[in-house]
Amino acid sequence: MISSVSQYIFAVKHLNMMSRNLAAKMIYPIFDDVFPDRPKCHIGNSVIVFEVICDGKKMAMRVYMRQHPNLRAIYGDKYYPSELLINTGNDNITMADVVLCDWHEGITLQNKIEASCKSLITMANLSCMFEEFAVRLLNEKWAHGDIKPENIIFTNYGLCLIDFDATYRDGFTLGDCVEVGTRQFQHPQRDNRCFNKSIDDYPIALIVTALAALSLDKSISKSINNSDYLLIKPSLAVEGKDTMLAHIENLFAEHGDVRHYRIAKLLHSSQPALPQLKNLMEATTRPITTTAERLSLEYCNGYWGFAEDGRYVIPPLYNLAFEFSEGLALVQIGDVWHFIDVTGKIVITCGRGRGIKPFSGGTTRIVREDGEFTIYRDGRIEKINK
Repeated sequence: MISSVSQYIFAVKHLNMMSRNLAAKMIYPIFDDVFPDRPKCHIGNSVIVFEVICDGKKMAMRVYMRQHPNLRAIYGDKYYPSELLINTGNDNITMADVVLCDWHEGITLQNKIEASCKSLITMANLSCMFEEFAVRLLNEKWAHGDIKPENIIFTNYGLCLIDFDATYRDGFTLGDCVEVGTRQFQHPQRDNRCFNKSIDDYPIALIVTALAALSLDKSISKSINNSDYLLIKPSLAVEGKDTMLAHIENLFAEHGDVRHYRIAKLLHSSQPALPQLKNLMEATTRPITTTAERLSLEYCNGYWGFAEDGRYVIPPLYNLAFEFSEGLALVQIGDVWHFIDVTGKIVITCGRGRGIKPFSGGTTRIVREDGEFTIYRDGRIEKINK
């Protein structure tokens, strides 16, 4: 007989009678403010998370409604197998596995985005904070398996993950995969055959892209509260049919944000693994101790960058690039032309067009849809009247 949620709630409410080992730990459920006879809980597809007090400390008690073979490997001594007696009726008893783990007080990244998405400054700070967190995750030897804003908590000591049930660890095999993450953040090809260290790549790239976009254009925030997706739909992105992703790519190109432009392009990948992601997340311009004359134009894996003595100073991320001239280099991101300085900073945005060349004598020209323009080394752009 299938147990109902109310039967699990009853068992936790009477934990001292319905548990095998936890009753001895002096654990008490925290009761709901609205329904005082009901323990506070958060109900998922296969687990109910109860808020409890254990030895005076608030903790999370995860009660599983179906078998999960990896709980011991994932949670270690926090795992209590066949711990809770569930009375399913007609004198039938089943045993539920329990995990007793830390409770992280705070709000979710999802709630933070919803509250802050109309403030570009707040979103820029949030974007930077998440990227630092994501780099640490990509350098771990394990993978979470269900990266999404609802599984990331803002605490007093920074961001932290919750819900490790879909985790991949060294030694796990395809047979150990029992969950494939939340589809709104996963690559459409992610299934039980894709269970390895790279399973967090796609959702991290998606969240990084969305947060960076929200820090540049608050008009796109209107879709946040009306969708289960964070701006981008993976199934459409992979097919090249996601109009929001196309808008975001144009946004990055126009703002000269080449690193996020490249990360956004990864979302078109036909495979869940994104081997370039880690390098893109860590790609930064080296501190400048050189001059434009010492930088050489270099080509690597289909993109252009600038190096000194064989080491990249400006990472190879540009579609096209020219040697530095008069202290600036002409580069193309997508189909948008910019001039950058030796730090990689955008100095002049020229727009989309043709016929543009590096500076000579302090000027260059570009032909755009709205006419032909002279671009001056000091940043002025003037239309040529004919």
